[in-house]
Amino acid sequence: MVTIGEYVKETGDNPFFDTVVPFADEGEATVYEHLKRALDFSAEQVGTTGICKGLRADWNDCLNLGGGESAMVSFLHHWALRAFVDAATHLGRSKDAAKYAAIAERVKQACERELWDGEWYLRGITAKGLKVGSKENDEGKIFIESNTWSVVSDVASPERGKSAMDAVDKHLYSQYGIHLLWPAFSRPNDDIGFVGRVYKGIKENAAIFSHPNPWAVIAECMLGRGDRAMKFYNSLLPYNQNDMIEVRQAEPYSYCQFVMGKDHTAFGRARHPWLTGSGGWNYTAVTRWILGVRLTFDGLIIDPCIPGDWKHFEVMRQWRGSTYHIAVENPGGVHQGVKSVTLNGNPVTMPIPPQPAGSVNEVMVTMG
Repeated sequence: MVTIGEYVKETGDNPFFDTVVPFADEGEATVYEHLKRALDFSAEQVGTTGICKGLRADWNDCLNLGGGESAMVSFLHHWALRAFVDAATHLGRSKDAAKYAAIAERVKQACERELWDGEWYLRGITAKGLKVGSKENDEGKIFIESNTWSVVSDVASPERGKSAMDAVDKHLYSQYGIHLLWPAFSRPNDDIGFVGRVYKGIKENAAIFSHPNPWAVIAECMLGRGDRAMKFYNSLLPYNQNDMIEVRQAEPYSYCQFVMGKDHTAFGRARHPWLTGSGGWNYTAVTRWILGVRLTFDGLIIDPCIPGDWKHFEVMRQWRGSTYHIAVENPGGVHQGVKSVTLNGNPVTMPIPPQPAGSVNEVMVTMG
């Protein structure tokens, strides 16, 4: 859902929603109808608490919750539902917008009721009712995925979001990046999944798994904490590990799938370069959230979240055949907040609508 929305925001190709494409088995429908059916499927596949079922696995291949429930899937469901409501509203399909907004609210209420663990969010619930990612557990008390997505999905309140991300910083952060979970599992439990059969500190069992690290950067930007967002980004950045090749043992210009976690004797060793979606997610975290240059269906938004000691930066953005030279000034040393915007010398409000194709535009943003 989100990908389709981003494509249309980038191109302005609204008719794409009504393009007819086939299903994998039989029949065909519009892209818009495909999206509705995907959202409906997740709404149907819920457990007794109202949280989405984990089925074979969610993002984490080693959490095979089976008939259990996945916090991450429910957070992603809410994220997709809100994106769909945004698209339906843009297309003037108010009936669908109202219907799916109501579903999103039910998902949000279920997440807040069932997944909040007092300081952070659970990762899931097994078919036998065992909480995964709870302070009650001896192992696997806290996971990065559910806590970052509680914020990114817009489920968590600011207070709960800050508490969850404070816990991520306290329990999962390291100088080489953020761990996937803590503490590592030391014994198998097939009700949770294969994760307990992976050696401690490797891959899904408490390694620094690169792919979800930028989710933490985005979450901190959404909470307005630019210093911590940059701290998280810098910890995983291969460039910053250029002078520790004897530890890293991998190229300082490639994100690796994972870095050995603190429970492993080779803590800091990176493995499986290039085999990860981390590059794309870090690009998203940096450009859209730290630098704050992103799109809505109506236009361009510049809403940075930066370290307080950043006084100035510039970005060039090409969009729909036009070029935007964006200069951001931060005289007060704030992390977030925009005081004024000008387009080609004239005051404007955001979002900035598309300018004529071929034009070169000067955008000045003053934070405050």
